[in-house]
Amino acid sequence: MRFKNTLFKRSLRKIANKLKTEKSKVVLKTILLTFILSYATALICAKTGIIEIEWQLLFVPAIVVLQIIIIVTAFKDRYKKI
Repeated sequence: MRFKNTLFKRSLRKIANKLKTEKSKVVLKTILLTFILSYATALICAKTGIIEIEWQLLFVPAIVVLQIIIIVTAFKDRYKKI
């Protein structure tokens, strides 16, 4: 049991170290900002009655932004000059 626990802690540390980079911080902030903006827009539309919005769809813009960031990063890495 102790061996599994230390192995789990090491794997969590590796993941945490990967998330501490500047690039990942920018990506996380961008996704958070996108979610907040979509939530605010939906809240304003719901209060004023302009548009009926399904609340389950609020995650879609954040997921689209994440996909765009992943694709752009992949292209940058693929066509990087040596």
